[in-house]
Amino acid sequence: MKRIVLMSCISAILSVAAAFPQGVRTVVSSVVSLSSEEPGGAVVSLRYNEAVAVLFPADPTFIQGVEFELRIPKAFQGAESSIAWSLYSGIAPTPTSGRFDYEARLISTQPLPQRVSMSLILPIIASHGIKGGPFASLIPAIAGLADFPLMFKLSPIGKGLLPAMESAEFKLTIRPVLRDEGGIRVSVTTIDGAEVQGVSVFIDDRMAENPGRLILARKGPRVVRVRAEGYREEIVTVPVEAGVVSPLSVTLTPNAPFIAFQAPAGTYVTIDGKVVEPGDMSGLSVEPGEHTLFFRIGDYSMTRKLMALRGKVYNVVLSVELDIVVTP
Repeated sequence: MKRIVLMSCISAILSVAAAFPQGVRTVVSSVVSLSSEEPGGAVVSLRYNEAVAVLFPADPTFIQGVEFELRIPKAFQGAESSIAWSLYSGIAPTPTSGRFDYEARLISTQPLPQRVSMSLILPIIASHGIKGGPFASLIPAIAGLADFPLMFKLSPIGKGLLPAMESAEFKLTIRPVLRDEGGIRVSVTTIDGAEVQGVSVFIDDRMAENPGRLILARKGPRVVRVRAEGYREEIVTVPVEAGVVSPLSVTLTPNAPFIAFQAPAGTYVTIDGKVVEPGDMSGLSVEPGEHTLFFRIGDYSMTRKLMALRGKVYNVVLSVELDIVVTP
C-alpha cells in the first residue's frame, strides 16, 4: 500500500514539475521557423549539450504538427543511453545564439534509443490526424501558439564521455507535419467586365461558406463549380496538393448571347439598327434570337444575319484584304 502511495506521489510531482517553468541552461545552436512552403524542413547540427529552438509558423493553416528527426553520430552508437533528449515549450526569453539561461516547461524527456536515428512528432492542433508508428513516436501533448517557442535539447546523463563524443555532431531535421489538405483561392471575372454579385462556389458539390477567402480542400483532384445569377455555370477540375494554395481564375459568361467585334478603326457598326459605340466593340450582351449586323468602312458596307443562342460567345471579325497581282 505504501509503495502504491509513493508511486502516485512521484507521478504527481513529475506532472506538476512539467506544468510549471523551470530553469534551463544551454547553448542554442540554431533557431528554426516552420513553414508549409518548405515541407522538407530544415537540417541543423548540434552537439551532446546543445539545443535547437523552433518558432511558431507565420502561417499555420496547413500545419498540424512538428517532426523532430535526429540522426545519431557513430561516436554515440552503442552508448546512446548516455544522452537524453528533452522537449520544452514556452521558452522565455526568445531564444538566441548569445543567450544561455531560459525558463521553459518540460514536455517530455527520454534517453536516446539504440538506433541510428529517431523521430518524434508533436501535434500543434487538437483536431490533428497524426498517428504514431514504428518509425515515429507521437508525443501525447499539444503545443499551441502560447506554447511556442519550442526547444529540442540534448543532455549527457552519464559521465566519462570520450573526446570523439564531445566533438561529434548530431543532425536534426525539423519539418512541419502537413494536413491532408490544401487550399483553393478563387477569383471571378466576367467576359463583359461587369461586377458579379452573389457568386457561389462548390467544391465536390459542397458549397463554400465564404468563396472570397481561401477554401480548404482535401488533396487530390477536386471538382469546382462557380455560378452566379445571369451567368453560365463554369466547372473546373483543380488538382489540390497538401499544404499548397492553388489559385483558380474563372471567367463567367453571361447567359445572354455575347458578341465581340474586331474591325479596322473608324468602322461604323450597328446591331438591329442601333449603333455600336467604340467602347462596346470589345463585347456586349444581346437578346437570344436573330440579329442584323451592319458594317460600313468608307464606301464599303456589308450586312450579315446572326442567330444568337443563349450562353454563346460570338467573335465577329471584319477584315479588308487588298491583293496586288503583277502580270508580265
